[in-house]
Amino acid sequence: MKWELFPILYGSASTLKIENMSDSLDVRVITQPVRITSNDIVFEAMGSGRARQSVQLYPAVAEEVNEIYFKAGDKVQEGAVLVQLDDREEQLAVRLAEVKLKDAQSLLQRYQLAVKDGAVPESDVDSAKAAVEVAKVALDQAKLSVEERKIRAPFNGVLGIPRVDPGERVTPNTLIAGIDDRTILHVDFDVPEALAVELKKENTITAHTPAYPNRTFTGRIEALESRIDPQKRTIKTRASIQNDDDSLRPGMSFMTRLEVKGEEYPTVPEISIQWGRDGSFIWVVRGSLAKRMPVRIIARTSGDVLIESEVDDTDQVVVEGLQRLQPDLQVIVANTPKASGSSAVEPQS
Repeated sequence: MKWELFPILYGSASTLKIENMSDSLDVRVITQPVRITSNDIVFEAMGSGRARQSVQLYPAVAEEVNEIYFKAGDKVQEGAVLVQLDDREEQLAVRLAEVKLKDAQSLLQRYQLAVKDGAVPESDVDSAKAAVEVAKVALDQAKLSVEERKIRAPFNGVLGIPRVDPGERVTPNTLIAGIDDRTILHVDFDVPEALAVELKKENTITAHTPAYPNRTFTGRIEALESRIDPQKRTIKTRASIQNDDDSLRPGMSFMTRLEVKGEEYPTVPEISIQWGRDGSFIWVVRGSLAKRMPVRIIARTSGDVLIESEVDDTDQVVVEGLQRLQPDLQVIVANTPKASGSSAVEPQS
């Protein structure tokens, strides 16, 4: 049997012809504009609510309770008398001090008249003046003792449950009640030190509490601790929530959500990201040519990718028709309407 060999050159010519035909085909792609968005950071933390002002009321002296002028839940104004302790002895001391002061003032007046005639020496007048001042101090002390038997509201607020009853003898260690100014509720929570430099007082937060599962409360950062906790590596942060309808209570738990504004980066659809031996890249169309642009991924969010690359919002990134692209290849952007206003065509694979 005799074998005949076909020239290899024939096959090579055929291959070259096919390749030239392939290059002559239009490469159509679909693009989307590159967007510039900020790399916002969302942080959530559990916090506890506390009233704008909150104190526990204790008596200044040991005495018997005469009257209680409030009940749980009462809203009171600053300075209102809440509890009256027995002050009969102190009232008598005030009256006695007033009498002594009046007597000292009368003696001073007589001495001042007599000194003009030389009936008394000037030193007696000076002693009489000192006696008047001593009497005034004694009267002030007696009035202070009377005031200490009145327990007053230190600020506008809402009172808790009374812890004492009339006739009960109290001491400075006896709790009378709690009072809260809850027109504003503070929520304290810890923020990682990595976000500390980004926190500002104008930052806003949203908060949710199990007491109102369908409500969202809005607040703002009001204060930051002066230092980072070296054990937890966090900074204590305080937000304030307006409580105009008095629906919130001190001690409630809150899940706080804080959004910190980040740097701006080019943003492209996730499907446009390609991978090669030297890392990730995208294809953009500049003029009518495909350009391969290396990228570094910063963050992913909702189908988009924030990248670091030499692109901006004037570029168009290829999202379909990626498989046939080569650097500086002539392409047709299929989703760009023609000048005649004809409809866009679908890309060919």
